[in-house]
Amino acid sequence: MGFFLDFKRNRHRRRAWQEAYAHKRARKFCEAAKVYERIAAESLEYNELIYEGDCHDAVLCWLKAGQPEMALRNARDALKVIAKTDWLKDSNTTDDICKMVGEFYEAGYAPAADSFANEINAALAAHQLPPRFDTKHGKFPSVCPQCGGALPSAYTDVSLTCPFCGTVIHAE
Repeated sequence: MGFFLDFKRNRHRRRAWQEAYAHKRARKFCEAAKVYERIAAESLEYNELIYEGDCHDAVLCWLKAGQPEMALRNARDALKVIAKTDWLKDSNTTDDICKMVGEFYEAGYAPAADSFANEINAALAAHQLPPRFDTKHGKFPSVCPQCGGALPSAYTDVSLTCPFCGTVIHAE
């Protein structure tokens, strides 16, 4: 009976992956993310690591769709499930969870990345593991003191350059 259930589940997952891939190819990232969320909900019943991977796929799609709140919700869901198990002590699993922080930064969502990094550190501390992130950053004004142009969010402790006038602004 187990073989048949595994076969049926795998066939269902392959179809869902094909659906998600078709959405991504058509640049319909919200739809693809929803497919990955559906797959994740189903995989949670039998494997936490597969669930984490499906959530990670949803995170990537939500980021491409410009929906950082939805991406953060999926990242938190993955962390919550992994943190309840001993998988957090596995460096490969922890690396995969931590990789999401970098993906938030790459997509331009530094506040969400910092928040999630702090949550990862808290989960690691609960398992008596060392933190992975130091999220203390220098403070910058929101506008350039030279030209008044809006400054971008930056993940840095040292300085940033105004994209309008080229002035280098040092962190406080």
